[in-house]
Amino acid sequence: MLRTVSVTRFASFQSILAMCALAFLCLSVACNRGKETAKVKGPHPASDGPGINVNPNPHQTGNAAAGRDVYRFETFGNEGFWTDAARLPKGMIDAKFTPKQALEAGLQIDIEAIDPNMRKMLEEELRTDLSPQNAPLLNDPKTMVALVNANAIVGIVAVDSSGDKKFDIMNGDKVGISCTICHTITDNSVFNMPNGGSVGRRVDGPAALTLNVGKLLAMANNSRAFYPNLQQTFLGVSIGRAPSGLGPNSTEAEVDAYLSNPQFYPIGTFDETQDGNGNPVKNVPLFRQDLAAPYGTAGEFRLLDDIG
Repeated sequence: MLRTVSVTRFASFQSILAMCALAFLCLSVACNRGKETAKVKGPHPASDGPGINVNPNPHQTGNAAAGRDVYRFETFGNEGFWTDAARLPKGMIDAKFTPKQALEAGLQIDIEAIDPNMRKMLEEELRTDLSPQNAPLLNDPKTMVALVNANAIVGIVAVDSSGDKKFDIMNGDKVGISCTICHTITDNSVFNMPNGGSVGRRVDGPAALTLNVGKLLAMANNSRAFYPNLQQTFLGVSIGRAPSGLGPNSTEAEVDAYLSNPQFYPIGTFDETQDGNGNPVKNVPLFRQDLAAPYGTAGEFRLLDDIG
């Protein structure tokens, strides 16, 4: 009996020693890993991308310049919706929308797309207090039209609908929207509006986090055209930030009130899904779309053509 107890105690003691040894080994490994991690970790500068200017593994085929132009100016035919259905260009013209107001709404201006004479005058005005007295061009709706015709307003694309190889949105040419409206900024080399847009050279890819999409949509003469993308009430149920949703009989004023309220449609967001839910999501940086399919923030689009 004593022998049995002794053997049992000895076996238990061996088990305890083995467990202690295993615990010590795990602790040692964890400590070593912690030291290695400590060497790797540290303060990292904020970045909107990979931090490189040249792709170390460039594609052997394709045309980078053409791809850049597609990214910047391709509308996938949505100018019909924006010009004829939503009537956004007409709304901007009727509202006497100015370049200064565009910057306040978070839009970006590509300084390199502007002709030299106007560029010089705008640069001079941007060094003033931007008042109508000191910055007449920036407060003139006609200047806004000229900038759209020059494709200098990032993401708002003039389309040569008439086929005369000129851009003139006041005489029949349509206006579409490209991906860059939410996914391009400038380098702020000329001007940066606090909590708004900027003027400078294009920087493709980073998110436009100060873009007030809701305010811009509300400017359309027929903002009800966006109804499928807005928060709706169906069978008494509504999902979104607003206490109640819109309905098929909601007025233009009611839709505009929803879009213009940053509590319901926050600045720096866009609701890309036609699901009746009020779910504008944060604009995100956009890089390497050849690796991104399926498309959309939630990956809900199999084809890029299906967006918008």
